[in-house]
Amino acid sequence: MAKSMFSREVALKLEGEINAFQACRSLSQRARDINTERKLREAESATSEEELPNSSASAMLDFAEGRITLAPEEDADSDEL
Repeated sequence: MAKSMFSREVALKLEGEINAFQACRSLSQRARDINTERKLREAESATSEEELPNSSASAMLDFAEGRITLAPEEDADSDEL
């Protein structure tokens, strides 16, 4: 299990990705989701989660551990072309 976004596991998994833009976009979206979830939890419980890695690092760790996949999202507007 990767413990850091700089771990070998994360680096090797990211190197295997063919589409770098897709990987960056998926990781960015996951980081945004994590950040939103944490802010909601902090607002509800009035406690800080400082011991957790930042949202970007958490997204990379999720990817390395197989909890998320880097897949393109279906764009609803793409049918209008």
